[in-house]
Amino acid sequence: MGSIEAGAIVFDMDGLLVDSEPLWGQVEADFARARGGDFTPELARQCVGQGLANTLRVMNATFGFPVDIDRDSAEIVDRFVARAHELALKPGARELLEHAKGVVPVALGSSSSRRLVRAALEAVGLSSRFIVVVTGDDVEHPKPAPDIFARCARELRVVPGRCVVLEDSLAGVRAGRAAGMRVIAVPEGAPDGRGFEDHSDAVVGDLFEAWALLTLRPS
Repeated sequence: MGSIEAGAIVFDMDGLLVDSEPLWGQVEADFARARGGDFTPELARQCVGQGLANTLRVMNATFGFPVDIDRDSAEIVDRFVARAHELALKPGARELLEHAKGVVPVALGSSSSRRLVRAALEAVGLSSRFIVVVTGDDVEHPKPAPDIFARCARELRVVPGRCVVLEDSLAGVRAGRAAGMRVIAVPEGAPDGRGFEDHSDAVVGDLFEAWALLTLRPS
């Protein structure tokens, strides 16, 4: 596998930089259970990376209980923020950010709300590490649409083709590709048969492997 040149790096947050998927699973399952639904880990995996509005629509379709996207998203975010202190960084996250510091600009592109992103970054000590932060509140269409990553490139003032996206979800990988960026997939669990190879330049096991692939060259 050859080196991938980056003039800028765009990081996803949930499940990529921050080990938040277990907490998300608990919070969303608690929310659904209070309304009579069993939001299984399999359902949670199907919704990863696509934003809370999509998760709530899946709950409505699966369990039949009514949802109000704005009200229920706010409740789930409140539940998550209250437990943000439980979050930890994924292996290699801090090292990769240190490696890029002062060499190429870095952005964060997340489908989560700005309030949630701010709370998570503060909890893991990364609130001042990104030149640009784009959230689901800032765009019309969440991942897998390219809007979040395209805006990251614009605000970084780096052409998309010089940006490398790091993503753990298939929706995010597809969004990075649709934005015209190079993509390194760092999926949770075995990637086989899940489509990551079809939409990314490389599939790796962790952020240390991603770091080893990158050649940083300022634009």
